[in-house]
Amino acid sequence: MTEPILLHQGFDNLDMAYRVQLPADLRNKLAAAKASAIEDRRAVPLTYAGRTFLVEGHGGKGGYLYSVDTGVMGAVWWFKEPNGNRDPWGARVSSRALPLATQGIEAVKAEHDQFLIDLGMPFTEIDRRISRLDYAIDFYFSEFEINPAHFVCHSRKSKTVDGHYAANYRGDRITGIRIGTMPNSQIAIYDKRREVIDKKKFYWWEIWKENAEKAGIQLSNKSPIWRFEFRAGKSFIDKTYLRKTWEAFAANPSLAFEKIAAQTRLAAPQADTNRARWNSTVVWTTCQTQLAQVALTRFIEVDTEAIKASLWSEYLETLSAQNAGLIISQMAAFGLERNDVPAMLSQLSLDVQGLLENDQNGTLLTKRRAGMKARYNR
Repeated sequence: MTEPILLHQGFDNLDMAYRVQLPADLRNKLAAAKASAIEDRRAVPLTYAGRTFLVEGHGGKGGYLYSVDTGVMGAVWWFKEPNGNRDPWGARVSSRALPLATQGIEAVKAEHDQFLIDLGMPFTEIDRRISRLDYAIDFYFSEFEINPAHFVCHSRKSKTVDGHYAANYRGDRITGIRIGTMPNSQIAIYDKRREVIDKKKFYWWEIWKENAEKAGIQLSNKSPIWRFEFRAGKSFIDKTYLRKTWEAFAANPSLAFEKIAAQTRLAAPQADTNRARWNSTVVWTTCQTQLAQVALTRFIEVDTEAIKASLWSEYLETLSAQNAGLIISQMAAFGLERNDVPAMLSQLSLDVQGLLENDQNGTLLTKRRAGMKARYNR
């Protein structure tokens, strides 16, 4: 098997909770925006204290009534109704992978803090706790295949992964495996190339580009790229750092991930029937080396404006494809033929004009435009 080539490493997820409560004025505006989102069946933009974000028509698990999205370069937030001291942790945030990769976890954390402060929710250091951390390492790895029997679990886990993993298949081929369970700890290894294509996360090609070129690799949509992801959940973070504060984590950011990688190994098969004596594979020792050097300021220098422009273009292309598909469906429903396209488009033009004429406040286009700008940070 060829040696793995490191393409990228860095934090891929950061979840935090804050001991704050919504100001009354913001709560009222969120309630009105949520009602509008439910009626419109789409997220609606809200500008408050100089910040523009999207308010969804739903809340979140754990009693969070409001869900807020700050866009592709931001995060998803959830807020609870003010409830005194019954449950003081009134805000929760989950970071997106793109800003973590291009700005670094320290900058992302600082942005989260500032967002709350700008909205009128100040807090102290002990009012912030970490509830999840993911660290991802991506390899160009030809001929790599996942075999559950090659994993050896240590600590309190059994000596094999039997009963401790879940696998994803594509045909007879395993494309992903998860070992462990959240909110404790978990290792996920999966075909990142496939996920990038399936979920249209094409900005990852730009993130991988520099290291690929240094290694003399020309990336394509057939490149064998595998992600090794180490996930520390709420319970694991609590046990590892005793308290879930940013300061405790920042003092030793490698600690949690080194522990996770030490509890499970990807081993190279040998004649010895005792798998515990098998040597770790090169890719696993490489992961452990990188996890021992986790840095809060690590990020990839890429043109984020170009990435946002690309995401915007993809969105416009998706809208065009959806519109064309809906028009054809309408034509089929009405029993029309290809030569009826001009008449169909003429009728659609009248329908659109009717919607705009019935928009008495003249805000329909403005709200849609503001929502798109908020989602794509334009």
